[in-house]
Amino acid sequence: MPTRVGEDALKSGLQVFAGDRQLTIERVRPHKGKLLASFEGIADASVAEGFVGCDVLAWRDQIVLGTGEYFDDDLVGCSIVQGERTLGTVHAVRHYPAQDILELDGGRFVPLVAEFVREVDVKGKVVRVQLPPGLLEGEPL
Repeated sequence: MPTRVGEDALKSGLQVFAGDRQLTIERVRPHKGKLLASFEGIADASVAEGFVGCDVLAWRDQIVLGTGEYFDDDLVGCSIVQGERTLGTVHAVRHYPAQDILELDGGRFVPLVAEFVREVDVKGKVVRVQLPPGLLEGEPL
């Protein structure tokens, strides 16, 4: 259940911002576990090296999300519900190598993984979960 957009969202012709420049994506491909992008008008390797590790930003309305993908901002403010009980509200989305985490108000955390998340209703601002006993601090085992 990734919240970051994947390779499919970055297409040839997409206008993006990298550093202080507006660029047009020419090509995107996977490379050693990361995405490697080339941009129109940047053919010199020394110029391209200036963008290594750079965040690439695009206007939200230009990104087409795949099934099961969400913007972090869409999840913030959602109620986390298990059965009929509201466990809290998403305060932030944290990204870690193993999985993404929903940080709830009050400092509790819910892994954003398919094993626990049953439904994400962005429009209704509800994330329905089925958590194992004892996952949340203060909950009975």
